[in-house]
Amino acid sequence: MYQNKERVSNLLNLAIQEMELLGKMSAEIICPDDFVTSISGMTVFRACGMSLQFITESFVKIRNLCGPEFFSQYKTIPWPAVFGMRNFLSHEYGDVDAEGIYNTVKDNIPKLLGTSKQMLKDVQSGELDQYL
Repeated sequence: MYQNKERVSNLLNLAIQEMELLGKMSAEIICPDDFVTSISGMTVFRACGMSLQFITESFVKIRNLCGPEFFSQYKTIPWPAVFGMRNFLSHEYGDVDAEGIYNTVKDNIPKLLGTSKQMLKDVQSGELDQYL
């Protein structure tokens, strides 16, 4: 149990750090077109895609360690969509569009960040030990 607790805490910490970095990287992106109208925008677009892949992969690893029940207390997040995004980003990268990345980064990541911070507190407090 303790090995999983440490691993899940580490994965959550890494995902939180990446989400915070993603917010900083995309701070100057005001609309989806900002990703495609300049080299710097395209660079941020690609970096955001890789960050999203890293973040979603972290949650897939947690699911693989603990099972899908681990996420059952956090119903505000559409977990199947999180796991599905990981597969989409990994296997269909050519179909990723600026609007999808923009909406994910600006609308979904702030919610996921808040939930992830709560999850980390819950793991560290022992509230989720039954899943570890």
